[in-house]
Order: sequence, then C-alpha cells, then structure tokens
Amino acid sequence: MHAVRRQLRRDGIGGPGGGSRATIGALGAFILLGAIPNAARADWTLGAQAGVKHDDNVGNAQSRSDIVGDSAIDARLSTFQLYPLDEGYSVSVGGDVSGEAYRRLTGLNEVSLDGMVALKKKWGLGAFAPWVRGGLSLGRSSYEDSYRNSWDYRATLASGRRIDERWNVWVDYAFERRAASPQMEEVPGLSGDAFSQSSQNAGAHVEFSLNENTFLAIGVLGRHGDVVSTGAGSARIYDASRALAEDPAFGPEAYAYRLTGTTYGFQLGISYAATAHSVIGCGFKHFDTHADGGNNYIKSVAEITWSYHL
Repeated sequence: MHAVRRQLRRDGIGGPGGGSRATIGALGAFILLGAIPNAARADWTLGAQAGVKHDDNVGNAQSRSDIVGDSAIDARLSTFQLYPLDEGYSVSVGGDVSGEAYRRLTGLNEVSLDGMVALKKKWGLGAFAPWVRGGLSLGRSSYEDSYRNSWDYRATLASGRRIDERWNVWVDYAFERRAASPQMEEVPGLSGDAFSQSSQNAGAHVEFSLNENTFLAIGVLGRHGDVVSTGAGSARIYDASRALAEDPAFGPEAYAYRLTGTTYGFQLGISYAATAHSVIGCGFKHFDTHADGGNNYIKSVAEITWSYHL
C-alpha cells in the first residue's frame, strides 16, 4: 500500500520537481523542517525535503583544468491544496521555499520562493487510473553572488499510469525560462546576459516496487536550449557563445559563456519508505551535453535525500 500512497501524493503539484541571505535561507529551511508535524491546517498538504549531493562538474566545463566539483546541502518546505472538480478534473495550488548551500562555491548558495498551479485529469478512480497534468509555476531565486539572481518560469505537461502494485510509468515535458539581469558587456557587441536561459526538457520514467517499502526508479532525460559553461575559456567557446559575463563565484579569472546545446542523460534511484509519511532515498544522475562549436561536457550528480509528507 505504500506504493499506492506514493501515487496519491502525485495528485498534487509536486509530481514525480556566513551571514548571506542565501546561506541564512538554506539554514532557515532546515529549521522549518522540524515544524512540519505540528503545522497541518485545514486541507492543505505539507511536505519537506532535505538532502546532500555531490556534483562533479558544477560549472559545466569542458576543459579538465576548468572542471570544479563540489558538495551541497539543500532543503525544501512545500504546501499545496487539491480542489476536486467534476468529471475527474482537479486543480492544485501551492508553493515552496527552498535553500541550497555549497561547501566551497559559496557564491552559488541560494534561496528560492515558488508558486504553482496545476490542472489534472484522471480517467477513473483510485491510484491505477491513467492521468494527465499540466502546470505553471513562477519563482524567484536569490544567490549569494547576486548577479545570478533570476525570475524563473516553468510550464509542464505530464502523463502516466500505475500499471499494478509494482509498476508505475510516466512521461513529462517542461519549458523553462530563467530571466536574469544582463551584466556589463565584456566584449563590445557580445551580450552580457550570460545567466538567462530558455530550454525544453523531456523525460520518461519507470518505478518498480521491490516490496511494500522499497522502490527502484530509472529515467531517461533529454534537454535542448541554453546552457551556461564556466571556465577560463578558449577561442572555440568564445566564437560559439551567445553571451559572456564574469563569473567570480568560480574565481577571479572565470567567465560564464551561454551556448545552445542538447543534453542526454539518465537517472537511477532507490527509495525506502521508513514510515507512512517519510521516505529516504539515494540517486545518481549522468548528463552528456553537446553544445555549439564542439563545446561538449559531461557531469554526474550523486545525492541522498529525506522527504516527509503530511
């Protein structure tokens, strides 16, 4: 039945997702996790997540000398409410606050606030009915190095079905737009808007229940659009870039280059439902990006997470 309860949680928005403001925000989100069990009000669903991850190529660099790996902790506090409508439709509204703090690259520490709305259609009753969901979200991200601050827009479409007690499958698509403030032009005629991005993302996912409490998941991912690669740079990446800006979060000589690229990836995960409301998980993601001008790079992210839902 844990598998069915996990499916019912997908009826909401979340789906299968020093003294700086960003650092304080990340620590504050962790503190809020402790308040979750006593915070339920009315029909609102509350959730929290905390995790630690290691990214072996945070700056999406191609050259070995530019590659920087780092670890980070993150936390998220979310709430949403589900409004059932007629004929299998429902509307969800909600929001979340989150924070992330890096061990070395502290300029990337950030806190975010997001609001979301989603419309879902189910053909039938119960956890095994096929479904389609579309959603919109708007968020604001504030970084310790404020030149990365941005407004974040996202439109999503997903569909899936739990086949039986063991198998669950779904696909999803998202259009994402990150709007940051343009920086001063480093090179006349070349935009300084290196941190704004637009992209399209698609994925296919399968989850298998090993037993009542343990779940395996695998997914394949694809993305096309803007990517930001940070490093000392070269003539090849300069010629292919659409924008260029200083990126002191990675060092005084680092520059961020905005390129157009296509990314292919996969993710693996295992999770354990420790209680009726909490899940512990670990996962691995790998991405292979091919950008304009032959500026290609790979990266992997390993993470451990804990999540709680009321």
